[in-house]
Parts: sequence; structure tokens; C-alpha cells
Amino acid sequence: MIAGNALKNIKVLYVEDEPITRNQISSFLKKRIGKIITAENGEDGIRKFIEHQPNITITDLIMPDMSGIEMMRKIRSDGYRCPFIITSAQSDSKIILETVDLKIEKYLIKPIDVNVLMRCLTDIAIEGLEQKNDFLVVNQKFILTDDRKSELELEIRNCYSSYLKKVTGKGARVMQVFIKGKEIEILLKENLTTLEESLLLAGDHFKSIEIIRKTVYEATIKEVEQQIAGLIDRKVATEKIEIWPDKRYERVLLRIL
Repeated sequence: MIAGNALKNIKVLYVEDEPITRNQISSFLKKRIGKIITAENGEDGIRKFIEHQPNITITDLIMPDMSGIEMMRKIRSDGYRCPFIITSAQSDSKIILETVDLKIEKYLIKPIDVNVLMRCLTDIAIEGLEQKNDFLVVNQKFILTDDRKSELELEIRNCYSSYLKKVTGKGARVMQVFIKGKEIEILLKENLTTLEESLLLAGDHFKSIEIIRKTVYEATIKEVEQQIAGLIDRKVATEKIEIWPDKRYERVLLRIL
């Protein structure tokens, strides 16, 4: 698995006919992304796009040979689905609507706010890396490496163990945490309380135990979601809670949003 900053693993094509703006923005991006390719106009942009196959394209709207929209239409008509960011000094609603029809990722008004640009690039890069490569990006920019994944699984296990003791009064003899893409799976064994064990020995009460436990978890699981979200700076939601008291086994599935 590749490591480090998500932006260091992408190529960006920047198409801008105005030399000063092109040099300023490209110099800024060069220090922050994996590779920056520049083009002086739409025709040059199409050539560079085919040659370098960028992950993201940033293009000016108004250029002398063809507009950024025309360039984008040409690239899209050839079957490419690269995310586009359009930049322009114009904020005309008709132009914006036209770019929306082409499903661009962002429309930025010049002069470009580099902080806004970086947020856009980061969001697009994260989505692209996660969809294409089944990576997980945490803390808004870092790809989850194998070592960090193991550390994070341990942190989540400790977090859930504390939560379990708090809401039931007892931890689990065995607890495993697995991060699989955007899923977090928590497996627990032998975590019934003394009272619950006594109920099972006394008769067929496993369904009652299941209902009570699930009710307690559903009412309090937000605490775990918030703690895990704090670890990775991503929203987390509980997808499934499965309880089998007769087998002394539970499974919790959370989704990273």
C-alpha cells in the first residue's frame, strides 16, 4: 500500500493561458502534490491530458483557442472521466449551469483562493483514491498504511472495550477489530455478564438477552461513533449490530463516511 499524503500520490493538469497566474499556481501546487503538468491553452491541454492521464484537471474557462468547457467536452467525448475544476473571473449563472451539466467537481472564481483550491483537490483526491484503489484516507489527507492500520485497529479496540464495560459492566474475553476499506468490523466473544449467564443456564432466555443488549447498544453507540470519528477525522455510522447470546458472540459493523 502506498503511504503518506494523499495529494503526493496524484497528478494534476493545470490549463491556464495567462502566464503569471499559471506560474504562480503551478509553483504553489508543485510543493504540495505528486506531479503538476501545465498547459498554455485548450489544444495544449488536450495533448498533455492524453500524454499524462492526470487524476484531476484544473482549467481556465476563457482561453483564446477554445474554452475550458469545449476542452472538457472533447476529453469527455473521448471516454475520459477525469474530475475537472473550472476557474474563471466570470460568475455568470448561465456559464455555471453549463458547467454543472458537464458534472464538474468545482467552479472557482478568480483570483483563486489557494486554500479553497487545496480543499477541493484534497476532497477529490481522497474520493478518487478510495474508489479506485480501496484505500482509506484518514485525518483528511493521509492514506492508511498497514502499520497505521494495525495501530488504529488497536485504538478502536481499546475504545470499544471501555464503552462495553461502561454500558454492560463487563468487557469481552476476546475482541477483534478489522478495518476493511470503509468498514470497521468488531467481533466479540464471551462478554455476557454473570446475570446473563445465569439466565441462559436457567432456561431459554437468549432472545430476551439479545433484545435488551441491542436496545442498550442502539441507545448508546453514538458515543463509540464519535470517538472513532475523532481518531480518523471522518464521520462514522453504525451499520449493523448482531448478537447471539447462546453462542456468546457479537458482531458490530460500522461504516466510515
